[in-house]
Amino acid sequence: MSRDPAFISECVALTRALRDFPSLAALRRSARWPEIEPRLARVLGTVRLHVPRHPAGETPDPSRVMAVHWNIEHGNRYDAVAAALRDHPQLAADLVLLNEVDLGMARSGNRDVAGDLAQTLGFHAAWAPMFLETTAGRDDDNVLAGESMNQEALFGLAILSRWPIGEVQVVELPSPERFQFDVEGMYGRHIGLIATIERPHAPFVAVSTHLEVHRTRSHRARQMAALTRALTREGRPVILGSDLNSHTFGRGRPWDPWLGALVLMGWPDGALRARLLNPDRGGARERVFDVLREARFEWHALNDRRPTLKLRLQRLHEARGAIGRVAAVFGGLLRHAEARAELRLDWFAGRGWHRGRGATVSGLDGPDGASDHAPIVAEFR
Repeated sequence: MSRDPAFISECVALTRALRDFPSLAALRRSARWPEIEPRLARVLGTVRLHVPRHPAGETPDPSRVMAVHWNIEHGNRYDAVAAALRDHPQLAADLVLLNEVDLGMARSGNRDVAGDLAQTLGFHAAWAPMFLETTAGRDDDNVLAGESMNQEALFGLAILSRWPIGEVQVVELPSPERFQFDVEGMYGRHIGLIATIERPHAPFVAVSTHLEVHRTRSHRARQMAALTRALTREGRPVILGSDLNSHTFGRGRPWDPWLGALVLMGWPDGALRARLLNPDRGGARERVFDVLREARFEWHALNDRRPTLKLRLQRLHEARGAIGRVAAVFGGLLRHAEARAELRLDWFAGRGWHRGRGATVSGLDGPDGASDHAPIVAEFR
């Protein structure tokens, strides 16, 4: 799908307009809001579909679907991501579900990341935006962007498939919109991307979603409840891949950083590891799994419970100031806590399959890797 200069111009104009407002409340109170709101809705409602110029061949085993889910950190290290999806033996797939996928962000080379990956793999693709960025991004993004300016300034979710993609649905999820605009400088909402995969003689439904990280376990459960409601009447098999942000901690309240620090620094190694790698169990469990269970999804056999993200405290906005104040005294403890914070955030869930199995792919994640997250794979039969 080609890049539309008029669409790019509209995205640039909207990002400039949004920078005039210090908060989401100020934006929505302004006299300009009635004119800006429908324009934002049109941009964020744009789903891009890609058809490969050179389609991939048929799957070697038509009795199964091999799936990959990966949070690719926007595609900031695009060449490494593309090489892994193309060449890594564990990532040979029929279906690829991606989180954090840029369109026209300088940090990822102003690429259409989903479209470029689809052409590389010879796959069909659907991409939908979550947020319009008003900045170069966060963390390392400014360095990666350099002097370049954003074009469409969007990032979202993608589904890539060996087989044609039929009907596509975007489900809007309850989101911490004020935080994301006021603190992170982006306008939008979390979504679920649902697509019918036209597998010959056995179509199924693929779902990509990325739950929020800045609030509580209850917030994430409400997001999943909104998504599973949209699948209530779906009778075909479903494959769901997601960065659930299942870290088991609350965020957003004044006491949350301190409670989290106490757990990371004080819990015995075994107890902490059990909590972080099994967030569907125990008193601190993520209620999102209760929602999945009620919606008849299975995930146990599809995930090996190895970590998919190693926490970097400097990437937690609420921790940056505290780290600066206490590092001189508690630096060793903080480094110890960070080293132990290995999280299982990424998950597959399925419904309507006879059996399946999954694994985490090592060696592609970390500061020098293709992404900060490890990809996961699963076989559905």
